[in-house]
Amino acid sequence: MSEAPAARFITELTWDALPPEVIERAVMCLTDTLAAMIAGRTTTSSLVADDLARTWWPAGSATSVISGKRLGTPGAAFANAVAANAVDVDDCGIYTWGHPGAQIVPTALALAEEHHLTGRELITAIVVGYEIAFRAGRCVNKEQSEVRSAERTYRACGSWGAVACAAIACHVLGLDQKTTTHALGIAEYDSPHLPMMRAIDTPGMVKHGVGFGALTGLLSTELAKRGFTGIQPSLDLEEFRPFTDDLGADYYLPRGITFKRYSSCAWTHPALLAVEELHKKNPLTPETIERVVVETYPDAVRLGTRMPETTEEAQFNMAWPVAAMLADGRVGPDQMADARLADPLIGGLARRVEVVVSEELSRLYYLSEVNDPEGSDSAIVTVTLTDGTVLTSGRVDHVLYPEPGWTPEEIREKFTWLATDRLEPASIPRLLEGLTNVEFADDSAALMGDLASSLTPQRGAL
Repeated sequence: MSEAPAARFITELTWDALPPEVIERAVMCLTDTLAAMIAGRTTTSSLVADDLARTWWPAGSATSVISGKRLGTPGAAFANAVAANAVDVDDCGIYTWGHPGAQIVPTALALAEEHHLTGRELITAIVVGYEIAFRAGRCVNKEQSEVRSAERTYRACGSWGAVACAAIACHVLGLDQKTTTHALGIAEYDSPHLPMMRAIDTPGMVKHGVGFGALTGLLSTELAKRGFTGIQPSLDLEEFRPFTDDLGADYYLPRGITFKRYSSCAWTHPALLAVEELHKKNPLTPETIERVVVETYPDAVRLGTRMPETTEEAQFNMAWPVAAMLADGRVGPDQMADARLADPLIGGLARRVEVVVSEELSRLYYLSEVNDPEGSDSAIVTVTLTDGTVLTSGRVDHVLYPEPGWTPEEIREKFTWLATDRLEPASIPRLLEGLTNVEFADDSAALMGDLASSLTPQRGAL
């Protein structure tokens, strides 16, 4: 296989080549994903993943955030990836239609512990993962983004994530370009198919397949290192070269990440922003609300209004998070937790929520999928009160890329929010200081060691 931009970028990128804004965003992504891992560690899906990992990969140098145990690198990457996506508060990436950080950061951290990477080496590996994820996602999603139908094929995150995680492993292991190309080809060929819209219709712990993305990437790299060969990766194909020729020259990371304020599918976020707008302007109380109508695009409508019985069903739902926002003014892991699903207040409000397709918002959404400047990810929420008053938000847009705001300080605040009651209180500022200064760490493995010692006791461990 001939030299290609992707393999060259993966094998040759160094810390000194990274612009300051890329480094800053990578540290923010690391902090955000660690927060998501901590928030997701108590879910049933995480407990199951950790139990399997401790059974299959019981010995190693990488840390499970779920149990605090040391595992083999594949086991820690797999289990931590499941935890990172378990409550749907992890980042979303441009061109990926999904969650890069939940795969990239657990993979990079597990390798960093095994190989005692410095903080700068860890950050560089994370940048490799994101930049390849954006391009691999663009390849996978090119054809489906041209289809204007809810029945289009939509492969979830582990499909392109496998390639991104292989890229991280190749970079950390210092593999040559030929071996790296084979690893990318193996990862793409063996990547999980992940029919995402079926998970929308019948949500389960499979979610976005991020655990399998991390695991497939690591396995593919180990196979390539031993001489196993793969197909020519899409990143090398002529039709996709416009997506890869700018690697190392144009970094997507500073403008290509959306950090989530809500613990639910991103398709709910325009409606949740609209509810927040109504809350600011009107003193809404649950007992005064008779009916809520959400107008939006078909994918968001497909989330439906069924009463959830599991946290996954609550996250892939429109009525439940909208009702939680009306009841609590927040949609976080606590509102999505299994223990909260019997709450009569949220449940009563959720039964008053209707979701309908808007032709205009659908048109704008499909334009946004092909990055047309006119496109938008939008919703309109109308609330009818018991006294007959009708309140409407008007069109509210969820700006994705580049998303305004999100400073390092805001990410640290999000970390504190998600870590509170899940870590020993005194450890939170100490961990944030370590994350802020991670580039100066001689051995980034110390970060995970500190985190493991700060975990509160796990309830219901398998």
